[in-house]
Amino acid sequence: MNITFLGTGAADWEIEKYVHGEEFRRFSSALVNDDLLIDPGPHIFHFAETEGQPQILSNVKNAIVTHTHEDHFSIESIQRLSEENPGFTLWGDAACLRQLQAQLLDAATINFIELPIGVTQEIDGYKVTALPASHLTHDVAEQSRVYLIEKGGRTLFYGCDSAWLPSYTWHSIVDKPINLMVLECTCGELAINDWRSFDHNDIKMVENMVDVFRKYNYFAEDVRFVASHLARTLHPEHSAIAAAMGAFGVIPAHDGLVLEV
Repeated sequence: MNITFLGTGAADWEIEKYVHGEEFRRFSSALVNDDLLIDPGPHIFHFAETEGQPQILSNVKNAIVTHTHEDHFSIESIQRLSEENPGFTLWGDAACLRQLQAQLLDAATINFIELPIGVTQEIDGYKVTALPASHLTHDVAEQSRVYLIEKGGRTLFYGCDSAWLPSYTWHSIVDKPINLMVLECTCGELAINDWRSFDHNDIKMVENMVDVFRKYNYFAEDVRFVASHLARTLHPEHSAIAAAMGAFGVIPAHDGLVLEV
């Protein structure tokens, strides 16, 4: 199992100012192998078209949604996936369906299945478990989620967006042999103790969590930690991020990064 980061930025990145390379980030999204998409955001097709990989989304059968903020959930991207990929299915909180029904006259043409919190769902060979995130949306009934994804004896944790890990989520993953853990880090060294830390992690929060994970030897022996969802205005350049995070053993993701789980 592998993960390709289609976007590693928070909501303050401006696609109109795109430049090729590690210093620009699209909105946060990731592709597991070539068929399971995490967050059908507005920039996923921009990645395909500008990174010389026009067919990278052509095998996507399923998309799981973390939450319905506009940088993670795009009606246009969902429509295009549904039109171009036969059998495409969208999974997530019931808020996804409410958004579809509010914005589309033909919402019934999108195959949507609600994915309850705490239930492990078989999705075309993957075991996918939605777990609570600490992240509020405009829909007060929505439960944002992070995901545990298992396939072929390997386990991926994808934790964007969430501040810390809620107790339920922590107790659900503590005994899991996680091989790759993606944590969000919206706030960098330019925003320590920032008000956004109630909905997002800052770099010190990520360091603290990783220190605890290592101290008690949680997860698999070969576990690696990756940071994504980095804000343009709250982090320095990528090389400085890599140096700061590398000091405590975390890989800062960049758009186009591919990692084996």
